[in-house]
Amino acid sequence: MKTYKAAFVGTGMIGAGLAANAALNNFDVTLYDVVDRDKMKSNLTHIMDILVEAEAITQEEADAALADVRYTNDLEDAVLGADFVQECIPERLQLKQDTYRTIQNVTGPDTVIASSTSAIFPSKLQEGAMYPGSIVVGHPYNPSYLLPLIEICGGEGADPTIMAKAKEIYEAMGKVPVICKKEINGFVVNRLSWAALASAKECIQEDICSVEDIDKAIMYGPGMRMAVTGQMLTMSLGVDGGFRKMAEKYGNEPSEYDEIYAQGVDEEIANRPDWQGNTVDDVCKYRDKMFVQLLKLQKLL
Repeated sequence: MKTYKAAFVGTGMIGAGLAANAALNNFDVTLYDVVDRDKMKSNLTHIMDILVEAEAITQEEADAALADVRYTNDLEDAVLGADFVQECIPERLQLKQDTYRTIQNVTGPDTVIASSTSAIFPSKLQEGAMYPGSIVVGHPYNPSYLLPLIEICGGEGADPTIMAKAKEIYEAMGKVPVICKKEINGFVVNRLSWAALASAKECIQEDICSVEDIDKAIMYGPGMRMAVTGQMLTMSLGVDGGFRKMAEKYGNEPSEYDEIYAQGVDEEIANRPDWQGNTVDDVCKYRDKMFVQLLKLQKLL
């Protein structure tokens, strides 16, 4: 039995990539686009071929998932009965708003509509909608078919029930959703990425190092650490006592936020799956095993 009925509106690399995730996780999947249905099918098959070649799935799994996918050029037909609609159409606000009105005329208020937009705030997407609280941003990270991240942002207008439902559906799709609580340029991830890029450009402009060495500095240092334990947990692991002792170690004045950071890390460690470690010592053991595997893949061990 299928878990959720999902419609993917727009079938480029992002839409087809997320549709592949859904199909592989036993969703009832329908793809909609203005292009020919053979083109939609070709786009999705191409994603499956990439996953098979990368040995993420078997050809048998790909074939089974593709066999159940439906394709249509009728938007109302695509979203009929859908629990979830992922919108991946061009970044034109009016086009998106018009599309939501057509969708919500069929689905009603209980269907999640998530936009893949990286730049338009949910409050703008929600303007003029029949059910504005049902519209959120669900921003994936490229390549969407492999990277688990999904940023969910609903702004002040999103229904908390819809936010929770979006998170649940993305998790069932095999994704790892994070919640962006406020509307802010870049949401969470691009905001972090832009800051790192700005620092990298500054180093190059000031002739501190080469472009190649900037990338090596990330790939073989903080990038490896953050791939396993993120940013806050990574920094906490570097000091005995974590954020509660960090200011003291480095001779800085304590911050009122240090305890907030520390409590957040405590909660993060407690929430980790057992196999990733639920104590500092076990997290470090897991981290080091992961480093060994990464280094072997890079033929550095």
